[in-house]
Amino acid sequence: MSELTSENDYRNRTRGKFLISLIFSCLFLLLISCSDSTVNTAETASHTEKLVSLNKIDHNSFLSSGNFSGLASKTNKSPVRSSQKIKSEGFVSPLFSLTTAPNGDILVADAGAGIITLDGTDDIPLPGVTDMSPIGRGSMWAIKGLTGEPGEETGQALYRVSQGKNRVIADLFAFEQEYNPDGATLIDSNPFDVHSFDGQTALVVDAAGNDLLRIDNQGHIEVVAVFPNELVSTSNVKSLVGCPMGPAGICGLPDEISAQPVPTSIAVGPDGSYYIGELKGFPAPTGESNIWRISPDASDVMCGAGPDCMKAFDGGFTSIIDMSFDDQGNLYVVELDENSWFALEIGSGILAGGTINKCDLEAGTCVEVASGIPILTAITFGNDGTLWATRNALIPGAAEVFMVE
Repeated sequence: MSELTSENDYRNRTRGKFLISLIFSCLFLLLISCSDSTVNTAETASHTEKLVSLNKIDHNSFLSSGNFSGLASKTNKSPVRSSQKIKSEGFVSPLFSLTTAPNGDILVADAGAGIITLDGTDDIPLPGVTDMSPIGRGSMWAIKGLTGEPGEETGQALYRVSQGKNRVIADLFAFEQEYNPDGATLIDSNPFDVHSFDGQTALVVDAAGNDLLRIDNQGHIEVVAVFPNELVSTSNVKSLVGCPMGPAGICGLPDEISAQPVPTSIAVGPDGSYYIGELKGFPAPTGESNIWRISPDASDVMCGAGPDCMKAFDGGFTSIIDMSFDDQGNLYVVELDENSWFALEIGSGILAGGTINKCDLEAGTCVEVASGIPILTAITFGNDGTLWATRNALIPGAAEVFMVE
């Protein structure tokens, strides 16, 4: 998290692609194609080829926590310590989500396999899963995200999972295709987070559709809110690629371009409001990811245009990937990497590691709980209050779930 700022915005052609990448070589293509600005494709294609080659040869470049970000707005910086409670075997990866079942089981959304329990006692095959939210014992909502190229229909849907079996409740790609709430040229869907209210209703945030949906158990879909693009700085991506010596297609970008919000996370607060965090698409700025507060009565609103959807935090975060409330009403905000999601594509020496922030909504302040976590994608609180998190979550053979101390 960087110092809170007021400059934010974003609209991109291929929204939320990062979130569904099953291999790191997809990332650079995502970043470039997500921009509304004109890019020198010859230059970027050459650079992409080099990065893809690097990614295939050496995944260790993505494991380095590298440089820790020491921004003035952060306090109580405490790098994460290792724990004896680590689960590192049995994951196919990527790991996109964690949640806690009513019986205390820690559930993992392993997009390469399905929904698995941390202790390995109960696995539910559902490749492409990005999140799940328990309804009761043995029953939950789950979502499957994009597993192919942006704009493709790859089974994006809301599922009802019961007694180890699943069935489709709502076809989310078909909904985007018919209604396209954000009005983007490219019809795309990548449901990334789901929140259960009960057995009747679920909230789903679509990272590629840039919208929040309310869906009942009959498959009826209501648009709750649409998130706007914003103008953001290109300085971070230029720095990461080594401008002015980097690829001309990036170094030649204007100081600001429009970026999509790419909403990734839902947390329902003690006040009943819906809190939505943004990843922010290309050019992957630092300190410009917003958190939105949405009225539970909101319906078909454009965020920022009225009181039903306003910013709880106007920027101040980088590449938000998950959020969760603790039992004291504090909002925990997860940042994928302090140097943005684009840093994962550059690799060794660039990665700063992800951060978990504890935020007081009334005071509007945040402190760091842990930092320097490589490729952090998700957290959950156990029934005993223990905080669990992922690390190296996108790397096959290296993904872990561990207890944050």
